[in-house]
Amino acid sequence: MLGLFKKKTDPKKEIRAVLGDVELPTFSSIVTTVMERIREEDVSFTEISDLMAGDPGLTVRVLGTVNSAAFALRQTVKSVHHAVSILGRNQLESMLISVAVRGAVPDISSRGFVAKRFWNTCARRAVAGRRFAELIDPSTGSETFTASLLQDLAVPFLSLHKGESYADLLEEWHHGQQDLAQLERSAFDWDHATIAGWFCLEWSLPDKISDAIATHHGVEPPAPGPLPAAELVAHMREVDEEYGFEQIVETAFERYEIPRDVSVEIVENSAEAAADLSSLFC
Repeated sequence: MLGLFKKKTDPKKEIRAVLGDVELPTFSSIVTTVMERIREEDVSFTEISDLMAGDPGLTVRVLGTVNSAAFALRQTVKSVHHAVSILGRNQLESMLISVAVRGAVPDISSRGFVAKRFWNTCARRAVAGRRFAELIDPSTGSETFTASLLQDLAVPFLSLHKGESYADLLEEWHHGQQDLAQLERSAFDWDHATIAGWFCLEWSLPDKISDAIATHHGVEPPAPGPLPAAELVAHMREVDEEYGFEQIVETAFERYEIPRDVSVEIVENSAEAAADLSSLFC
């Protein structure tokens, strides 16, 4: 499962085949350097902190995310050095990915796509996904947060570059109960999850996060994904929330034996924390 596309795909070519001959967004040099260094075993937290401090904008966004209600820390994190010491290597990498990808996603508003609604739903998935991960596999909490937040990252790009045909499809999705990926595959020869996977590969994101994003609408034959809690919260919809919530509650019970009342509480309580988090993204 891990490294799903690496031997099969030229991501840049695939993305441009769908979006056209567009300039693909890249991360800042500091973000790229930090992400490379953080994967090296001998790197120190001090070195990582010093690198991050060289980008004030990155520092502000990371601190804002860490101090959001989504993480419910017992103390306010006031500096990047403090954040690095508290988060640790894996959580810090996931946090950097979240911030960097958000910076690369286009800011748009068009028919069928409402940025505030979109990012609020992404934030709700991230918060709920992290809490479900604590029950399913606590070791995947930070990766689940990031994958859940970014699983629909291709939708703004498609809204920007595919015009009225994609706007029509989004309107159909919002007013019905069909799965977005199924609608896309019926109308085109791709879906947003696959395209998001190509972006993850182009940006050299970790395999587990990339594969979870690329397969969050399920795989054939059906099998547990690399981050099951991220796949679970993919049912959360921008509109018709009640329909998506019911799917989450029942799937959590049937697959992972999570009591229904616990799932309801997780989903309902994600709203307040998500509002705080989404304000950082839109």
